[in-house]
Amino acid sequence: YGILLDRLVRLHYQPLQPLNERELTAELDIGLAPIREALRRLEGEHLVVIYPRRGIFAADIGLRDQQSIKEVRLELEGLAASLAAMRATTQERQSLMKFAEQLAEERDISFQIAGDAEIHRRIYRMARNDYPAIMLTQNFNLALRLWYFCNQSAPSPTPETVDHRPLALAILTADSEKARTLMREHVAHDSDR
Repeated sequence: YGILLDRLVRLHYQPLQPLNERELTAELDIGLAPIREALRRLEGEHLVVIYPRRGIFAADIGLRDQQSIKEVRLELEGLAASLAAMRATTQERQSLMKFAEQLAEERDISFQIAGDAEIHRRIYRMARNDYPAIMLTQNFNLALRLWYFCNQSAPSPTPETVDHRPLALAILTADSEKARTLMREHVAHDSDR
């Protein structure tokens, strides 16, 4: 599941590319049952489409998807940041701040993308609410896939660095409303570029 998820998000499998179960078992050296289970799970996460008697395909990417994903992420990501500001431990807050400071200095785009994803995952955990965390992760993966798709189609000559220090500071100081606002601004900015 993890391998296929990563490959779908990073567009190793292009939108609408057929995915053959037998080829995947040989390629990944994994049995057919786990491959089928992973593909069913990925279908539920809108990354794979399964057509009975026709085949399995990497899900298409439509630009209308971006708006739908953004609407959900604005609310849920803001909620997660607000909850993290209220519920995180001192150690988690300090660790997030340190990581955000390191990420702000990073110039390699692949490390920036991975770092941004790590910031989001940490905030989801710090929110201490498993219900939105599942939806947050799913929608973040869809947004990241869309970002890879847009970047593949029209790469930015000078990618912007991600500066999560103000957000990390809001969480560090337990300012839940500031954390909510900053996260919503981040999601809106990333969704619109």
